[in-house]
Amino acid sequence: MESEVYKFKPVHTREFEPQNMQMAEWDAYQELEKNNNVSEWLEEQNVAITLEIDKKVASILGIIPLPQGGGHCWLFISKDVKGGHEMRLLTKCVLGVINGVKEYGYEWLQTPVRDDFKQGKRWVQMLGFSETEHKEDILGDGTTYTYWTRVL
Repeated sequence: MESEVYKFKPVHTREFEPQNMQMAEWDAYQELEKNNNVSEWLEEQNVAITLEIDKKVASILGIIPLPQGGGHCWLFISKDVKGGHEMRLLTKCVLGVINGVKEYGYEWLQTPVRDDFKQGKRWVQMLGFSETEHKEDILGDGTTYTYWTRVL
């Protein structure tokens, strides 16, 4: 299994299909892309990376700066990432980013996880995030997300 990590480029989204639990979020991202060229902004601001496994985009990860040394961490995982070695590789990549952003002045990170996504909750907890009381319907469709934080 071959893997590479790249600086995010808009072309990385062309044939990307997220896992089923992220379809609504991906659709919202596509709407932002259509109206605001968000992919170009992500590339220009240098706030996202792409993990490729066997020449296919496996994940797109970004951290958007927040006030007071914080960062908003987001991640799309491909439907082709089934688990096992690919998930371990993705986890190592994400942990590498989390451990590396402190050098850029980040002191804490937050990430929202859908309340109905049990695997997502287990994964962010394994990544060292702690659940907060803050809940939000990010997409306005009735789906509740809980924010998780990690102090670096």
